[in-house]
Parts: sequence; structure tokens; C-alpha cells
Amino acid sequence: MGYIYLMPNETTDEYTLDKSDIGLYYDVKSLSIPRIKWLGMGQSLNQMRLATKTYREAVDKTFHCEYWNDLNNEGYMMGIELSLNEDTLLTLVAHQAFKLYDIRWRSRDFRVLTLAAYLDVFNKNNVIYPLSKEKDAFVILSIDPSTKVGKIRALISARDDLYPIDYLLNPLFILANSSRYYGEISTM
Repeated sequence: MGYIYLMPNETTDEYTLDKSDIGLYYDVKSLSIPRIKWLGMGQSLNQMRLATKTYREAVDKTFHCEYWNDLNNEGYMMGIELSLNEDTLLTLVAHQAFKLYDIRWRSRDFRVLTLAAYLDVFNKNNVIYPLSKEKDAFVILSIDPSTKVGKIRALISARDDLYPIDYLLNPLFILANSSRYYGEISTM
């Protein structure tokens, strides 16, 4: 299981890359989340369906979550709980799936934080759910047609106060209990 913190909080303050087993696979000083300006991305987003219900209104009615995603009182997503095994995380990091885009969409400036491979994020069958009635933050979901399980593929936000750019660019990839690490320990 994995967890992605989308907002800074006290829990994330105790984590550092130096404490992560990801250092077994990568030089932690070389890890980064690139920031890219792509004003034309709005056309890709417009090919997806924009839900009329908010994420909170739709969850457990229109789709189900893998686990549970934490929302604050206003409906903004604080964190995502998901199936994220070691191999999947390492592949996503290796292919730099985590990117922050500056875009123009719906006549506003937004940031898009991708949390999956490009083709999984920008699939025209995905659905965009607003997180609040203000429509200043959204998530892109891929929904499995047979199980109705929705997986969050990206965060779209115009709320730099909730989702600070410096925080989103910080590659705090925490890999705990690495199978490689414990495999080496058990052979000693």
C-alpha cells in the first residue's frame, strides 16, 4: 500500500529522502519532479468527461476507491491511499511519471500534478471530478468499467495556497521495508 500526501502537514515533516529505502535504487540527490509549461494541455483535458458531481458526492455512488482518499472539510483532497508496491513506485520514478505542469484550462491558470504514466493520465476515457463547487481543484480518475474502482491519475489545481508549488516539486519518495534491503539483511 502507498500514500501520496498532496498537502504539507505535520506527518510529512518527519520524512526525508535520506531515511527512505529508495536510496538503494537511486541517488536521492538526483531525484526530481520536473516542472513543465504546457499551455496546450487544456485540449487533452477537454477530451475527457467533466463530471457535474464533486468527487465527494460521487464516491461510493458512481465509483469506488481502492482504499480511501482523505478530504478536508471543504472537499479538497489531502492525500491518496493506493496500491503502490515497490516495483510500481520504482517504475514510476524511473520514467518520471510524477511531473508538475503549468497549464491554461477553462480560462484559468492551473497546475497539473501527474501521478501515473502519461497514457494513463491523459486517456480520453478518464473522468475529471471537481473537488469543490468552486471548481478550482479537480482530480483525474480512471474508472475500471467492470469493478467501478476509480484510481486517481492526477491533481489539477489553481489553489497554490492549498497545494504549494514548492511542496509539489519536492520528490519525497519514501520507500519503506524494501524487499531488496530485507533480502540482503536476511542473508547475513
